Amino acid sequence: MQAIIALLLIAGVSAVLKDYMLASAALLLVGVCLVRYAPVTAMLQKHSFHVGIFFLMVFLLFPLTNSKVDILGTVKQLITPLGIFAILMGFAISYIGGKGVGVLSTQPVVLFGVLLGTLVAVLLVKGLPAGLIIAAGMVALIQLATPS
Repeated sequence: MQAIIALLLIAGVSAVLKDYMLASAALLLVGVCLVRYAPVTAMLQKHSFHVGIFFLMVFLLFPLTNSKVDILGTVKQLITPLGIFAILMGFAISYIGGKGVGVLSTQPVVLFGVLLGTLVAVLLVKGLPAGLIIAAGMVALIQLATPS
């Protein structure tokens, strides 16, 4: 029941702040909680991350389908300082995000902390929820570096 109330609260605040995608996601999960059909719940939990990453990759690769993009020219620009910096940042952030996935599933306090921070950013300053995994990865790296 706590999950349904939290999800309804997220959906309501999201709708008021006109973030209909977040509101829709929260309402979908309210439906999942209400139905409690284990196979659907397990399937959504198991595959939603990978499906989301797939569609993110489609979005990122889509400019290649546009004839306005000069692929050879863009590849040449990868050896410029900006291109090299972009490669390094892509590597670093992907590495950090990879660390974050493990933390999200094993440490509820990190999950809810970065979720709350992400929700506030999405709802109040037009942030993107992609930061959640990266934030969790940063927490994981700090935990590794901090003596217990």
